Amino acid sequence: MNEVVPALGIDLGTTFSVVAQVSKGGVPTTLPNSEGSPTTPSVVLFDGDQVIVGAIAREAMATDPELVVQLVKRRMGSEWVFEYRSVTYRAEHISALIVKKLLRDAQLLVGPVVQAAVTVPAYFNDTMRAATRQAAEMAGVQVLGLLSEPTAAAIAFGYDKRPQELRGIVVDLGGGTFDVTVLEFDHQDLTVKGTGGDAYLGGANFDKILFDHFVAQFDREHRIDIRDPDALSTEDFTQVSQDWLLRADRAKHDLSARDRTVVRLQAASLSMRLEITRRAFETMSAVLLDELAEKIVDVVTTAGYAPSDFGAVLAVGGATRMPMVQERIRSLFKVTPDTSVRPDEAVALGAALFAARCQMEEGYGLMIEPEAHAFIENMNVTDVSAHSLGISAFEGVGGRRKMEVLLGRNSPLPSEKSQTFFTMHEGDTQIVVPILEGDGPDPEDCVRIGKVVIDGLPPNRPPHRPVTVTMHYDRDGILKVTARDDDSETIVSTEIERTGRTVGAGKDPAAEAVMSARVH
Repeated sequence: MNEVVPALGIDLGTTFSVVAQVSKGGVPTTLPNSEGSPTTPSVVLFDGDQVIVGAIAREAMATDPELVVQLVKRRMGSEWVFEYRSVTYRAEHISALIVKKLLRDAQLLVGPVVQAAVTVPAYFNDTMRAATRQAAEMAGVQVLGLLSEPTAAAIAFGYDKRPQELRGIVVDLGGGTFDVTVLEFDHQDLTVKGTGGDAYLGGANFDKILFDHFVAQFDREHRIDIRDPDALSTEDFTQVSQDWLLRADRAKHDLSARDRTVVRLQAASLSMRLEITRRAFETMSAVLLDELAEKIVDVVTTAGYAPSDFGAVLAVGGATRMPMVQERIRSLFKVTPDTSVRPDEAVALGAALFAARCQMEEGYGLMIEPEAHAFIENMNVTDVSAHSLGISAFEGVGGRRKMEVLLGRNSPLPSEKSQTFFTMHEGDTQIVVPILEGDGPDPEDCVRIGKVVIDGLPPNRPPHRPVTVTMHYDRDGILKVTARDDDSETIVSTEIERTGRTVGAGKDPAAEAVMSARVH
């Protein structure tokens, strides 16, 4: 058996990222970056021929915002691009630059380790997960697996507490994403029962609440709306808005520790001193808090439980430090949120444990304390899918189109299901199977994440012939699809031609032309 050092756990965050590793003593530990901080801002600065990631890049947001990319995690799997010096960067490329910095800094401390488990929001869809894996691989990481962030945090909690027969819920509010996961602990077994959330809700949304308040108060005092093109040039507005967003973030942190804070704002050669109380911030944030509560309740009820059914509520992600968020969680579950595993680091710590478990599955012997080795080796983690997946099909000949679900939300990972459909047209030599994601029956309300194509069918083929579609969710939550023409036994490869995040799949003319009918 080859003995190796434990792999890394990488929490690739929206606003901050963290790397951890299981120590020789069997303790998951965060690895500080080259600046000595356990967290690295997920911000990239393009400065001449240099690319700078981290704190310096974040500081440059106020002075050179046009050269800075932030919150790129929210763009994963989309068609978004950033152009610099005639080079086009997709979200995967920017994320790869962040991961490369994390990997390089970790290697300074622990040597040339390249294996890692990488975390993603539980609510990330197939396209976003595939993009995250691609980003890590471009950075030189050998990806052992993708792991949902709340599940990673639960692993860290379970390893620390060793609970038996405990039903818990993880509320993970990070800088840009929000996840809720229902799970059950039983010593070394961790079973996820349900998950959900929002890939576009996080601490940055609370920053925006404060930013909008700054704009309104500055306008009230100076009669200048900084968003008005006649008040500020595009360049000045960009610099002012980035500066104010940084001040909003600092004010948010201040109000987690104090009852009030003071913010000094400048724009158009004018200045303003603005005092904000915690109570006022909570009032301004009521809509976001209600949205958080609604999503939590949705996940709990979909999983078949009530808020009173939980013995532990784990608060994960830096934004859960806000007192108003903790109070809303407490009011829902009548349980004080558990923050015993540091909210900023819990995900990376759990990812490190999962990475070590993956190495053991591949036959590696890890240089860690024997008792810890035995516990990790026997650790069993069962995750679930966050989305329903299926195809757009007609209900019989001449019927209406609907989203036909093959793999439902909260399906255990890995999971697989096959279903037979009918083709629609005579003489088709090609069949396109549109892959949809969503929980509603109308394809136009679903996300079209890609398609698979059966090509080279025999000519003069009659209509209404059977096609079998098989969907397979792997442990990483990434989808593989096989479509087989039953008559010719033609099978396409499992590669999906993925598209961006697009709602209204039913309006795609290509999908309309080759839709297959469902067999009843």
